[in-house]
Amino acid sequence: MATIGIDVGGHRHVAARCRDGEAKADRELLRLGQSRAGFDALDAWLAASPQPVELVTMESSGHSWMPLASHLRRRGVEVAVVNPLIPRYFAKSRLARTKSDPADARILAEMAMRDRPVARDPLAGVELRQAARYAMTLVEEQRRVCQRLYRLVELGFPELRELFDDPTCRTARALLRIAPTAQAASRRRTATLAAANRGPGRRGLGTARARRLQMSAASSIAVPELETEVAFEVDQLLDQFDLLETQIAAAEQRVAGLLDGGTAALLQTIPGVGPAIAATLMAEIGDIGRFTDFDQLLAYAGVHPAERSSGQKGASPETSWRMAKTGSAHLRLAAYRIAVVGLQHNPVIAAHYARKRAAGKSPMNALGHCMRKALSLVWGVWRNQTPFDPNWKLRA
Repeated sequence: MATIGIDVGGHRHVAARCRDGEAKADRELLRLGQSRAGFDALDAWLAASPQPVELVTMESSGHSWMPLASHLRRRGVEVAVVNPLIPRYFAKSRLARTKSDPADARILAEMAMRDRPVARDPLAGVELRQAARYAMTLVEEQRRVCQRLYRLVELGFPELRELFDDPTCRTARALLRIAPTAQAASRRRTATLAAANRGPGRRGLGTARARRLQMSAASSIAVPELETEVAFEVDQLLDQFDLLETQIAAAEQRVAGLLDGGTAALLQTIPGVGPAIAATLMAEIGDIGRFTDFDQLLAYAGVHPAERSSGQKGASPETSWRMAKTGSAHLRLAAYRIAVVGLQHNPVIAAHYARKRAAGKSPMNALGHCMRKALSLVWGVWRNQTPFDPNWKLRA
């Protein structure tokens, strides 16, 4: 039985074959395009193989492998999609010095012959994973819009921070719509500012806070030379924020429709875990049972600490250890979102953050510890199949 290795490229792929009992792959190669003609040529090449093909192996980098893997699975061919690090270290163990598409294809075929990676359906759950990643991408884009708004507020309306810790909250955004700069706020009527955000089920800014804001704005330290430009950019960014808010709601509704089973409902009992976060956790982690202990999950997410010290560098324990940031970036982003929301709405994470800050940790360091705590909550709820309970330690 032969094994096939395919080095996947953006538009062109290279396939190599390793025969049963051989340690080296054949010199013969097949070059095929990412097209129907290329896939048909691959089918003919596999059918003409001197030995029946047992397994096709390719790397999971990028997205170009998906059409090829889907095609092979529909043809009944066993496919193993492996982490790119596995063939890389296999090549190093063989003392391979050539790095090219043909060499990579042969390495994959030889590795498949020796190690026999497990063939699974590579596209199982791919729709949920794609939907979850898209929703999280929108959330990340909205976060970047918020960062740009922070900068503009510091330039054009720094006094706004006296009233709002978060200048992108609903009331602050409504206020920026009518007064994007300090100069604009000083020119507005107090009643107009007081009515900002007022509506069914929403409280306005209020007269007392509006007067306080106008008094501060009258002697603002804002940059007057940038007033017109800041006002223009704030208006544009608010439009982007509102558009992303609508798109996020639609994406989360789409994700919620794809979620199925009790695990998704259990995960959403954790404060800060909505449909998009739950889908990301389920799509990126897959089967929680494949991790024998919590440290393996931390390493998979890249949230575990990594020491970076040499000589005098990193002599302080506070600076010699950093978050590794290896593994799944999407899972790490989900942990970050749970931690950030948890500071306000999850008593377990809020208390953990307070303890780390009291111990002298910096805000970002303490937030990193909260990401670890967030994953521990996910681990406990998922493994035990029990809803989140903030008082579980007291009950225990």
